[in-house]
Amino acid sequence: MKITCVIGTLGGGGAERVMTYLCGGLAARGHEVTLLTLDPSVPDFYPTPAGVRRLSMELPTFKKAGFWGGIPRLWKLTKAVRATRPDVVISFMTVSVCASCFLLRIPYIYADHLDVRHLAYCLKWRILRNFLLGRAFRVTVLSERDRKYIALYHSHWKPAVIYNPALAPEKEFAARPDFFTAGKKYVLAVGRLAKQKGFDRLLEAWRRVCDDFPDWRLCIIGAGEEEAELKSLADTLDVQYSVQFVPPVKKLNAVYRHAELYAMSSRAEGFPMVLLEAMSFGLPVVSFNCNGPDVIVRDGVDGFLVKQNYTDRLAEKMAELMKDETKRRQFGEKAREVVKRFSLHKYLDAYENLCKEAVK
Repeated sequence: MKITCVIGTLGGGGAERVMTYLCGGLAARGHEVTLLTLDPSVPDFYPTPAGVRRLSMELPTFKKAGFWGGIPRLWKLTKAVRATRPDVVISFMTVSVCASCFLLRIPYIYADHLDVRHLAYCLKWRILRNFLLGRAFRVTVLSERDRKYIALYHSHWKPAVIYNPALAPEKEFAARPDFFTAGKKYVLAVGRLAKQKGFDRLLEAWRRVCDDFPDWRLCIIGAGEEEAELKSLADTLDVQYSVQFVPPVKKLNAVYRHAELYAMSSRAEGFPMVLLEAMSFGLPVVSFNCNGPDVIVRDGVDGFLVKQNYTDRLAEKMAELMKDETKRRQFGEKAREVVKRFSLHKYLDAYENLCKEAVK
């Protein structure tokens, strides 16, 4: 099959990483895969997989283009899709390409990588989105909760649940990261420094435990619009001496191998890749209970799930694992099972079967 996959960019992010897994995996299975991105202003964080044809367009967002600018934008996008001569198109969070596929009468699969209940659109865009996704062959989501929500409020969509894959870690020596202080143990958190990720709540929880664990540090890896605000909050809470803010790291293997615990404080998620990665390296988890973590983490088996906004409970569960090395090791061994539970093979099978059905 000729399969065209579309995403905004290959900048750092979970959806972008999964797109490379999907394109590379389908190409390895003998399909002719084209990867189309729409915004070259964002530099690639991930390399294009072997065997995948890469096309990059320069298209403004519909919001920037405006109503009249949206028409030539759609025309340009439609020409680019047609040039790839696809049998089927897979779009990751890019609704506009669905319009091109609709005009070209090409079957398309739309994949959302966020909790669909938290997506906000203006009325005009919501009407257009609902029309286009109602004509998609499938709308893939990352949780059974999302599927039920769509079935209830968007009955004309055809949702299917496909979980993100977890890959087995590479068996290689990884030296301790330079930014890890010698002799200290680390709680790790990775993600965009934005309100959705809830690092403000993680800092509040850390304030409750850090004095009791002077040999531990909290390491937050990422960048974003709330960086200055979070650093200021750390100062206000007087935890700046035990918290490290680190810019995005391209390869996190060494970080995972030398951390002791992973903390996730998100207000909303899709199916977080960093959580899958951390667990594949044997890190136990403490997380707020939201879409994604509620499926990935088995409460009391490989980590703890905490009710949203209960920062005191988050702190309590972090402390429970921080003081108990045996429990951390037991949870960590169970966490490694995530590679079998959400294998890449199952993920590729699911999308390949959808593509075959769509072409029929």
